[in-house]
Amino acid sequence: MFHLDWANPLVRPHIRPYVEVSSTISEFYQAELLMNTDVDLLQLMWADFKRAPGQHFYIKELACLQDGRFVIPMKWLCIINKTTGAETECADVYHVDYEITTGVAHLHIDKVTRILATNLMSNILDLKNQGLEIRFDDMAPKWTQEMPHPVRLKAQGRPTFTLGLMSWADNVSGNRSKQYNAHTNVYSANLSLPHHKLQQEYFVRFSSTSPTATALEQLDGFVEDIGPDHWHDGYDCLLKQEILFRLIVRVEPADNPQQSELCSHIGLNGNKFCRKCHAGGPAKEMETHVGYHSLYKEGVARTADETAREIVSQLVASTRGNEQNVEAMQTASGIKDPIAQFWIQQLIQKARSLHHKHISNAETQDSRLKDWKLKGQARQAVKNEISDNIERELVKWLTEQPAHRYSKLAGDSPLRTQICPGDHYNKLLVLEGLDVHRDTIVELLHTYLLGLDKYIWHASHTVWNNAQRQLMAIRLQSSSVDGLSIFPVREDYLVKYRNNLIGKHFKALQQVGVFHLHPDLLESEHGSLLLEIWKATGELGALLFYHAIDDMSTYLEDLDVLIGNLLNVWGAIDPNRILNKPKIHLLQHIITNIRNGGPAILFSTEIFECWNSIFRMCSVLSNHHAPTHDIAAAIADLEHFKHQVSRGWWRAGHSSYVCAGEGVREMFHIHNKIQRRLGWADPKFLSPGTVRRATQKKRVIITWEVSCVEEGTQITIDACVLSNPSYQPADTLWEYAHSLASRSADVCKEGSWVLYERPDGAVNGDTAGFPARGCLTYAGRIRRILIPTSDPCGVNGLVEVERFAVSAQPDTRLNMPVLYRECASILVDIVPVQKIAFIFNAQHNCLTAECTIGDQSVRQERRITGLTQKVVKHGVMQRYFVNMHALHNAALIQNTLPRHFSKPKPFYNDRAAKHQEFADKVSSVNNKRRDAAAAKARDTRARKKQVQELQMSQPGNLG
Repeated sequence: MFHLDWANPLVRPHIRPYVEVSSTISEFYQAELLMNTDVDLLQLMWADFKRAPGQHFYIKELACLQDGRFVIPMKWLCIINKTTGAETECADVYHVDYEITTGVAHLHIDKVTRILATNLMSNILDLKNQGLEIRFDDMAPKWTQEMPHPVRLKAQGRPTFTLGLMSWADNVSGNRSKQYNAHTNVYSANLSLPHHKLQQEYFVRFSSTSPTATALEQLDGFVEDIGPDHWHDGYDCLLKQEILFRLIVRVEPADNPQQSELCSHIGLNGNKFCRKCHAGGPAKEMETHVGYHSLYKEGVARTADETAREIVSQLVASTRGNEQNVEAMQTASGIKDPIAQFWIQQLIQKARSLHHKHISNAETQDSRLKDWKLKGQARQAVKNEISDNIERELVKWLTEQPAHRYSKLAGDSPLRTQICPGDHYNKLLVLEGLDVHRDTIVELLHTYLLGLDKYIWHASHTVWNNAQRQLMAIRLQSSSVDGLSIFPVREDYLVKYRNNLIGKHFKALQQVGVFHLHPDLLESEHGSLLLEIWKATGELGALLFYHAIDDMSTYLEDLDVLIGNLLNVWGAIDPNRILNKPKIHLLQHIITNIRNGGPAILFSTEIFECWNSIFRMCSVLSNHHAPTHDIAAAIADLEHFKHQVSRGWWRAGHSSYVCAGEGVREMFHIHNKIQRRLGWADPKFLSPGTVRRATQKKRVIITWEVSCVEEGTQITIDACVLSNPSYQPADTLWEYAHSLASRSADVCKEGSWVLYERPDGAVNGDTAGFPARGCLTYAGRIRRILIPTSDPCGVNGLVEVERFAVSAQPDTRLNMPVLYRECASILVDIVPVQKIAFIFNAQHNCLTAECTIGDQSVRQERRITGLTQKVVKHGVMQRYFVNMHALHNAALIQNTLPRHFSKPKPFYNDRAAKHQEFADKVSSVNNKRRDAAAAKARDTRARKKQVQELQMSQPGNLG
């Protein structure tokens, strides 16, 4: 399916084949993992397709620069300018010293130099045509003897590209009803596309489905077409020529149980519960100081190689017929491969049968064992020899399975005598470019939202009574969602179905929940700690959902502190929780994942979950005789249609490439309904700094004097406004606008909280602003948006912003900045719309303002009814919190406000000492629990024995 991406004009311009170097990390191909990946698994070729499209340069090939120096490119890069966003293609090269008299070249592999790719003048073919023959000295690597590059010979003049890939697998119901119709699905996506594209269903590729085959069995066939040596033909609609491309799997997002399966891991319920490291062990070991503390940090990383070796060891051990030994190996290592398990069960049965035949059965046993004089060590030695022979026989039998694959191997193939991946165990363990333990990333939906956020919500509402739950619901209803990019909080649903919430509910709760935890909801034993854990999860959530990271080192330092705080507060509330909930430990691995692959949001699986609706519709409409075949055929037809209407190209027979007619091509771009049904989202943002007019019904026209003068306000007009004569003539008419687009493309309306800028010194003696990008930045609430009636483009709009001061220090209770009025008068700034930087969310400080609860009429179907509901009546005190838990614009907020507002502080300074206290509590509690269980078991056994004795003593009982 991925060859369609190259031939689709809507997709091809967005493909990023090169590793990008950027100060801001917002995509996978900008992160550290690809920078440190083997160069043979990255983009191999570069060409200047504008000036010399047929001149291809490959890595590990000799090339000549424009100044006559010789180099060997080793990596192709795209450098992103931080200020302008301009892209420059570069190469990391080794320099070559060439001695003309001897014809011998020396390669300087001790130093890498970065050059402009456009400085390359001659490739290896050009040099050979010039009659230049260069041989390298004996110190050069072996690959210097393989010029031209082997892929160049395979390409035959066609450009070659490397695409990153991520695949997703999960259990999905094929029904839309509640009756579960189990299927295991595998989808994939092009990781060389930017994130804003991958979050559209249009870019999800269906791979396979089966009600019987597991994900690993399906992926065994999937990986046959991917890897560094599997090249595919394609047509590049930009270059207008045929190309070769290959697919390299980079990451495997999924939920935690599925990722454990992909890693051949025993699962979250095992002693070694972590698929990414060797954390875990027997309960008593984890209750020691060292064992317990180890759960609060990343352990020794697992690797695919060691996992493969462990699986082979288990297969060999199963030839002894001792199932308990194999289970002990799986428990101790945390490795249990589903494919290998199929063979282990067969090997154990065969081994037991052969041991019975050759050792235990007196009639069929080895003749040497029939000698009654053979005793002691000599007899045991014979048994060991027989066991060794059985092991060799069963290992040989295993290597010949499955028979249909074994028969296809060449007679001299080394695979005929090996335990092979794919046939006998997980093939992902040996897939080049992928380390399943490292690359099964910690996913936010299933680990954080449906993990830690869910645990916190459960720990909170289970200690509340019904009255407290209703109180929480009333307060949640008062939450302002402007600037949060979420729908209004469904407070009644959250409380009524509190044990059945989904990800979007927990995402809303972590952003607004902490503001409503007043002392009357924190009366339980751990009330103060509950507030701390809500604060910890809110602060961490805002950081985890970053879309772009400007300073990776600072970001990871903050993340480490916030994750540590969340885990430590959990330990203070319930030290046993980290032993019982592996997701708490798993969260720590997200730091390494982000360092390797970029922001965690890049690998969210919600888009794959959404795509399941397409799969279900194809399943429902199948004939149910061969459902998977019907589903695959229907989706293939859908892909063909999508490609054709998207102006895609395809080969017409064996001749040239063609695309659909003009009418078909225009249909997709004209009809928005077709775009939506195919999962294409083309967001129509207002241009930053523009205004959207109100509807004709709501249009209100006023004069400049009326718009700018209001009793009880102090108005300051921006110098840009005063210097612009078009704003001030008395005969100019104005109208109230519906909304404006900020510089960050946020839609801001009346009542929205925004950060806006004014030149330094705009307000004499002002202390409300703080410096940002050479201007004073202020926080305020939009009162009105005005636009001249004579402005057709909406670019001369003005904004009346009620200015609020930001506290010098964060609030001591919630650790957030406080917004307040500086004086009794209302301070209003009138600024051009271009000065509005971005929107943010603010919540009223109801605790300090002593807001009350009153009645309000219920509105149904847009009409006021006679029913009433309890609502929060906000007090007159105008004090608000800057919501530092908000996900929308979290990076902008934290980068704009002074650093001390967002710099996290450790909850405990000496974490190791606290973990020892937690371990002592855990050990004490669990020892008492074990002693009580043992005493209960003894009592039960004694009681049963007493009953048996009593029954035996009854007259007439024959025993």
